[in-house]
Amino acid sequence: MAANSNALLRHKIIDNCLRDTQNKYTLKDLIDECSKALQIKYNNREQKASVRTIQLDIQFMRDPDNGYGAPIVVYDNKYYRYSDPSFSINRSELNRNRLHNLKEAVNILREYGSFNGFEQIKEIVSVLDEEILSKNNSSNRAVSYEKKKNPLGLEYFNIIYDAIINKKVLCIGYYSSRSNNIMPIIFYPMYLKEYKGRWYALGYKDGLRGVYKLPIDRIRDFSYAILPFPEELEFDAEKYFKDIIGVTKLSGEVRCIRFLVKNRLAPFIKINPLHQSQRVVSVHENGNIEFEMEIIPNREFYNTIFEYQPYIQIISPRDIGLQANATVVDLIEELPDYTKQSGSAGENAIPDDWDDGFNLFSELNK
Repeated sequence: MAANSNALLRHKIIDNCLRDTQNKYTLKDLIDECSKALQIKYNNREQKASVRTIQLDIQFMRDPDNGYGAPIVVYDNKYYRYSDPSFSINRSELNRNRLHNLKEAVNILREYGSFNGFEQIKEIVSVLDEEILSKNNSSNRAVSYEKKKNPLGLEYFNIIYDAIINKKVLCIGYYSSRSNNIMPIIFYPMYLKEYKGRWYALGYKDGLRGVYKLPIDRIRDFSYAILPFPEELEFDAEKYFKDIIGVTKLSGEVRCIRFLVKNRLAPFIKINPLHQSQRVVSVHENGNIEFEMEIIPNREFYNTIFEYQPYIQIISPRDIGLQANATVVDLIEELPDYTKQSGSAGENAIPDDWDDGFNLFSELNK
């Protein structure tokens, strides 16, 4: 397994180099980059990749049957790159040999899943088993889970992870939806976080104070910046996420928010809290439940309130309720009004909880 692990590490390093359009890599450069990665992995400066090993790695990566079918070309008689800049081994399909290796790894994980403290491994093993079945075109799948097809930016995950571990500074081509342009930014990555199926890199942006939140699906290109990684930069994930929902940390103070959840949704929110600080304040005779939580209100908080409408109302503070009400009204106004469509569907529509009148803040009229 160690040999397979080292080979996979080298393949990923070579892949990162060949995808780097800002720099040129000779065979010696590829050897040096792979050797650095091995030295970091084993904390041993004597670890080195040989010329023959890297040549065999390139040959394997090119192989469409046993490898990745990578379109590796040599230009100017010495530089290596992909003929298709969008190619990455992370996007290639698993072949039979790699599936076999994955099965071996899953079997090892399955053994550890029986130990105390490793219960989550069982869930991982179940997901991997299902993925292996799907790759084998099996019709006996028993589990499915939500996933996006070819999510943008995910090919940069390993690059950012490596930059975090090894303190590398990145020059990123960031796509701004507001200006519809790609802008270069110098980024010091510190942490990776997934929220609702979207990955974010948190770190520091050159010229900007405070933690910068970078959605990796906005990344269009990257290169390594020739800058030292400042030793004084720190990121405390536990402290950062303690008082927020999602990934956006605003400069406001922590607020104690009381909210009412109607009986239809209350049992779900009770066992699936909106935030770790959530607690039950009171239970009404009709099954409605009042909760409290202490957070810094942000966009993700207001979006969550919108998602659970019409079953949640803010009780206090008043300004949070008013802001939630205004935010959700703005979102609703952007939705199509189906009652204005031709026909009598609007007149014959079955009334639901919305028909009682929209008000997110239960104390507004008292």
